[in-house]
Amino acid sequence: MHLTAACPDSGTPNLSPVAVTRWSAQLADPACERDYRLDRFESDRRRMLLLTGLALLAGTLNLLLEFYHFNLGLVSTSAFASAFATIFLPLLGFGLTLRMRSPAMLEGLVVLAIAVGTVTRFSQLTLHPGLADMWTTMMVGILFVIYLYLPVRLGVAVALAAAFSIVAPFWWTLAQGSALHPDLFYRGLVALLLVNALGFAAANSLHRSQRMQFAQSLVLQHLLSTDAMTGIANRRRFDGALEREWRRCGRDGAPLSLLMIDVDHFKAFNDHCGHPSGDACLRHVAQLLVEAAGRPGDLAARYGGEEFICLLPGVGAAGALSVANRLMASLRQADIAHPRSPAGPRLTVSIGVATARMLSGEPERLVEYADQLLYAAKDAGRNQVKVGHLSAKPTARAAA
Repeated sequence: MHLTAACPDSGTPNLSPVAVTRWSAQLADPACERDYRLDRFESDRRRMLLLTGLALLAGTLNLLLEFYHFNLGLVSTSAFASAFATIFLPLLGFGLTLRMRSPAMLEGLVVLAIAVGTVTRFSQLTLHPGLADMWTTMMVGILFVIYLYLPVRLGVAVALAAAFSIVAPFWWTLAQGSALHPDLFYRGLVALLLVNALGFAAANSLHRSQRMQFAQSLVLQHLLSTDAMTGIANRRRFDGALEREWRRCGRDGAPLSLLMIDVDHFKAFNDHCGHPSGDACLRHVAQLLVEAAGRPGDLAARYGGEEFICLLPGVGAAGALSVANRLMASLRQADIAHPRSPAGPRLTVSIGVATARMLSGEPERLVEYADQLLYAAKDAGRNQVKVGHLSAKPTARAAA
């Protein structure tokens, strides 16, 4: 199944297809798959914490049972001592899960945890030869946990299940030896094959469904954050990006620049050429702005009417001025006729370029300052750029 969407923070006006692969059940676009895993990271970590908590509870009950049997002389000292591992290992896993900071780290921990937990459980059953009939139940239960509950990708789950399905019967035969009845062993193998088939089908459906829901949310997010006429970001999306980049650049000590752009005498263009031509003109300017910005992290947006805005994280005044000059050069090269413009026979823009280096206060200050610089460019005759630096103090501003 295919949906049309764009991954978050993409500055391009075009939508891209988002597909989920059939067998591996991953988003075909690697960037979207990465965003999906990051989006689910906190819920996956909570699931792992719940799993280790349940393992700790089961280990505690097992320890109490072993202690009871040990007092009655029904189990050996080694069997009783090994029961402490069923408490210690979940506690260790719980602590390590809290320290995980990325999906890859969490997935690696899950693989390690299932390996250690399986070996621990096998060892427990090996020390109780009389529980031969418990092996099938245990193997089926662990396989369902691997396929349907572990916070790992489907490919990793399949690899874990395959390794488990090979090791478990082999260990079973070694642990039980001649005491293992052939009928019980073969029934266990049939159960393993059946659970693997059902588990893969269910896990594949689950992973595909979760990713399709994420892709649908991308579609909705893109529709809500895209200007319908020009295809670039709208003001809502810009406001969110400005808040985020203001905090990030302030934390990193990086500059943040903003271009406020106004199409000169656009009302006269609309009145003379008609609204369809006016819409086509704005779409053309929007595309030129996206191309002038260039970097994946830059955001070009329609601010309202014939006004556009461009957010440039980590870019100083010189870099922002370069983007403004590229836009004006591209517009001159486009050579869009504007017969009713007092500024000349061709379409032009006025640009205010504001840069903040010491980011403090509210991010709206940068927008207000860029707007002031834009009006200064318009008052000076239009078709030009005004550049200024926003200082840390709201009253201290410099413009050129």
